[in-house]
Amino acid sequence: MSAEARSLTVPFDAFTLSRLDIQTIEYAEDLLTRACMRAAGFDWEMLPPPASTDSDPMHRRRYGVIEPEVAERYGYHLPPLAPDQRAREQVWRRREALPLARRRTAYGPDGQGGCRRTARLRVAEGVPALDQQQLNSYIGSTFTASQRMPAVMAAFEAWSRCMSGKGFTYDTPLAAAGDPAWMKSDLTSPREIAVAVADVECKQTTGLVAVWSAADKAVQLDAIAAHRGDFDRFRDARDAELRAARRIIGNG
Repeated sequence: MSAEARSLTVPFDAFTLSRLDIQTIEYAEDLLTRACMRAAGFDWEMLPPPASTDSDPMHRRRYGVIEPEVAERYGYHLPPLAPDQRAREQVWRRREALPLARRRTAYGPDGQGGCRRTARLRVAEGVPALDQQQLNSYIGSTFTASQRMPAVMAAFEAWSRCMSGKGFTYDTPLAAAGDPAWMKSDLTSPREIAVAVADVECKQTTGLVAVWSAADKAVQLDAIAAHRGDFDRFRDARDAELRAARRIIGNG
């Protein structure tokens, strides 16, 4: 993985749950679920403990594919899951095939209750309510606004000219990544590889990622300053949930 991909951050990271944060919360819920299931006479397969570092950083593809080796091998398709991610997915899949009695104990007759719901409610005790829809609205609107910044629009134009010089016509990197042609198959076509490789090369030539990232950060900082109360609530909710999860893990 490139250093550039691993280093990408945005100001909203201070107010949202990272993938490692989510793993921490899920592990705490699993500990409580296991205790509940054992009390009912059943075992419970745990998810792996939270990782120390994220094998697939959250913003790795925020600005499209930016890693040459990924473009060359996978085009715009997602690379295979890292071993730690694959291990987690395998546990979730095995849970879908639980025997009926164990499944009902874990999830309740309607799939929304049981030990899992008890565990989730326990982790959420005392945690301020989070308006996820409002947070998502800020995330979406600022990302859109960043693309309208003059410096980013100029970088898009330079990138598009670079792509045209390589024989490909796209206005923006998101248009290239979202080409419906790539969605027609799980397999990566030679043309997809060619476009993705050109895309990364043109991002590097034009410095697009640095320009876009700077604009992205500026727009988010403006939103935080203009809506400080909302973002304080987002952070309070996130921090409280993580404290609760870590306390449960520490006692587990």
